[in-house]
Amino acid sequence: MSFKKIFYILCIFFWAFSATASADISVDLTLDQSSVVLTDTIVMKVTVTGKRKSNFPEIKGLSSFNVVKGGTASRVEFVNGSMNSEVEYTFYLTPLKPGEFVVGPAQVRIKNKVYSGNNVKLTVSKARNNQTGIASRPLFLEAGISKNNLYLNQNALYTLRLFMREQVSDISLEMPEVEGLAFESLAEPQKYSKIINAKRYEVVELKYILIPKKAGTYSITAAGMRMTTYKKNRRNNFFDDPFFNIRSGKPVYLSSNEIQLDVKNLPMRNRPDNFSGLVGLFDINATLDPVEVKDSESATLTITVQGRGNVRQIPDLKLADIKDLKIYHDKPRLNINKSKSAIFGEKIMKWAIVPEKCGKYIIPSMILAFFDPEKGRYRELKTKQFSLKSNTVADAEAISSNLISIYGDNHGGQVKAKNNQQEIRQIGKDIFPVHTSIDPLKGLRQQEFFNRIFILLMLAPPFIYFALLTGRKLFKNNNKNRLNIRSGNAGKKFLKKVRNQDLSPEEIHAAVLDYLNIRFLLKGGLLTPNEVYNLLINQGASPETASMLQNSIAQLESVIFTGEKSNSLAQIQDKLTEILKSVEQEVK
Repeated sequence: MSFKKIFYILCIFFWAFSATASADISVDLTLDQSSVVLTDTIVMKVTVTGKRKSNFPEIKGLSSFNVVKGGTASRVEFVNGSMNSEVEYTFYLTPLKPGEFVVGPAQVRIKNKVYSGNNVKLTVSKARNNQTGIASRPLFLEAGISKNNLYLNQNALYTLRLFMREQVSDISLEMPEVEGLAFESLAEPQKYSKIINAKRYEVVELKYILIPKKAGTYSITAAGMRMTTYKKNRRNNFFDDPFFNIRSGKPVYLSSNEIQLDVKNLPMRNRPDNFSGLVGLFDINATLDPVEVKDSESATLTITVQGRGNVRQIPDLKLADIKDLKIYHDKPRLNINKSKSAIFGEKIMKWAIVPEKCGKYIIPSMILAFFDPEKGRYRELKTKQFSLKSNTVADAEAISSNLISIYGDNHGGQVKAKNNQQEIRQIGKDIFPVHTSIDPLKGLRQQEFFNRIFILLMLAPPFIYFALLTGRKLFKNNNKNRLNIRSGNAGKKFLKKVRNQDLSPEEIHAAVLDYLNIRFLLKGGLLTPNEVYNLLINQGASPETASMLQNSIAQLESVIFTGEKSNSLAQIQDKLTEILKSVEQEVK
């Protein structure tokens, strides 16, 4: 067969392949669920049939959802001599509010022609507050509180438990924000297993101390957790080998149950005048050391208050002025310890007491008042009263008389002294001669010269080695400094690009990723919102700043994926500018 015929056959085959690949193009949108609750995650797939490549689809009706991009897959099939090709885009949707929604249609542009698909109805109901039937789910979040009726400033234990029958990663927590309530983290998260309805769950337990700052009735909103969950896909026995286990990640948002809380004011009846707001269970201990001092010496009074409750409000006790005593108050020291269920504290207060005159002094007791929520009444703790005695220092005559009584009175009252001097005698002779002039040193000058030459020759190799090593480091540092200078200018470059500019969502998204890659000396590439959050946390940014940037990028990607013209695009652009300014301040 001639080369010309082969060329014609290849051209015909290419023309047939192109025609077949571009024929019968269709767009189909599907959801894995049609009715969900507010905390569910929906898998949405857009399939473009008749083409292996297309522009990224624009999807309408996603303004009420948080959208996270999944993977993209393309397939080509030959059936009875004809070729079928398609590309599939995967998205994960998290509802932002309950209601009835129409998702779609999806539109793709291929060779300046727009192809549109179908739409799907989706019902989103409010998240369940009770736990009925929730234990049958592979993942769920549960919140609990030790007491639903509290006094003002009384501590309660708030517990979150994440139950898992699937492998997860990238867990981020959203704690409830309720005005008048404060949460303080306790120990590190605990991990254990639990059997529920004959199913084994891995449990991650987080504990917080809840402190009500205002009286009233509260509805503690649901806590939330975002994570990525993985399921193993096994097609046949061949893939049972762990090496061939293929995992696909799916973003999931979980919401806990709400909790009702009633907080009462502390009673006015029998409230002590010196009550400072301390609530809990406390004890007090006092010591005075020493109890007897000499004139102008000091004694130390130590008072220790310890217990559990709002320990940071343990008041500084005051020691009253006492005549002829100088009192110096040391700075109190507060030690905080956290157990698995409570916060314990110890406050140590010290005073240095110096008598100005000889005599006996009374150190009065001190009183600490607190409210015991378990018994519902006020209690007072009282230190014991101390007695401090100051003595005079013995004078010189008393000391002299004591010496005379010890050694005795000889020869008319003269104290006989012992001669402790010893005779000096030679015990040895130095083996080296002792030179009494500088003349013998003249012969050593030549030897010193050669010694110096020898020392220089010995030091030359390590000196040359360290010089080369220093030069190499300077070269590396110079290259590193150039990167650091470029990193330091990343913020200015971003602000110059986006400030007062009318940019598209894609251009803003690219500018943010470009800033992150340059600022943190990355190799470049795409970053997911979760990866951005972890990157900022590892670089020292605050969780608030990292979370705001994560949410802004996710919101920006949602605008890009939906293709809708968002009125809030300018707000997103301004918010990103402020967030990156915070990043520049927090990450050094």
